[in-house]
Amino acid sequence: MRTGTEKLPENVELMVLDSSGNLREDVGSDELPGYLSDGDALVWCDVSSQDGGEDGPYVRLLSEAFGFDGLTIEDCFTESHLPKVDDYGEYLFVVLFSFGLSGEGSRLVTAEIDMYVGKNFVVCVHPKPVAELGRVREKLRAGDAFVSASASRIAHTVLDAVVDEYLPIMDALSARADEVEAKLLGGDENVSTRALDDLFGLKHLLTSLRRIALPQRDSVTTFTRPTTPLVPEEDQMYFQDILDHLNRVMDSIESTRDYLSSTMEIYTTRATQRINQGIQKLTAISTVVLPLTLITSVYGMNFENMPELATRYGYFVVLAVLLTIGTIMLYYLHRRRML
Repeated sequence: MRTGTEKLPENVELMVLDSSGNLREDVGSDELPGYLSDGDALVWCDVSSQDGGEDGPYVRLLSEAFGFDGLTIEDCFTESHLPKVDDYGEYLFVVLFSFGLSGEGSRLVTAEIDMYVGKNFVVCVHPKPVAELGRVREKLRAGDAFVSASASRIAHTVLDAVVDEYLPIMDALSARADEVEAKLLGGDENVSTRALDDLFGLKHLLTSLRRIALPQRDSVTTFTRPTTPLVPEEDQMYFQDILDHLNRVMDSIESTRDYLSSTMEIYTTRATQRINQGIQKLTAISTVVLPLTLITSVYGMNFENMPELATRYGYFVVLAVLLTIGTIMLYYLHRRRML
């Protein structure tokens, strides 16, 4: 039961480490300003709903209790499309994305997390619960010394939990790329057609991932700069580790895209080769038939004054000539591997 006189809105989880190092989860909104003004306290607030939008109860909490700028609050209740970091002096406003794959793995599912990072507080706002943020909750309850040390380390734990989920997804997509290549180059035309659809879908997924991962990497870079006073120098190396993970994700995205492009080029080359071979065979057949057609068409003109028509063995001579020409040309084309 909360000891504060004014309860927090639903779907708001508030955890406070007071100056004595005690974890409190029963803090009311009327007590919150006192803890925020205490430099030795540490506040973690997780808002897992956006019901009511800018007219809902969460805006009051963010604007009155925490004193956040109206533009950032508007961003919290408006869908963003790219990660970013804005420095407001007393706090950083961070937009980051958690992502996963749908059940059939053909669609990218993203969850936007808006995060405020101050000297002694971290606030996360998102439209629905995000499993990755449970890591912060668990570590605070377990009394983890690293997370309990500062707000920047809570922010690190949030970012680390989100980014850690990227690599397994990339491993799964890389395995799917191998499967697509095996199907596409396997030689079965029916399977190849379906594999082409899978390839284009996979490339679309990777493009969507890249659109998120690239600016997210740039955002994390902000936490590694000496010009960011809200992140102590001793904590910057931890964010460098997250940056390394994002670099690996970007490398994996680029290499998988290149792999799929190479697979597509090989498939296109092989298809073109098959078409050229078919055209070559049709050309060879036409080459054989053409002189035979020419000879038979001459003797099929039915003029009366054609001496060969009266020859007793003329018909058999023409057949012999046709057979000889055809045989010679077939032998020649076969030797040239055109048939």
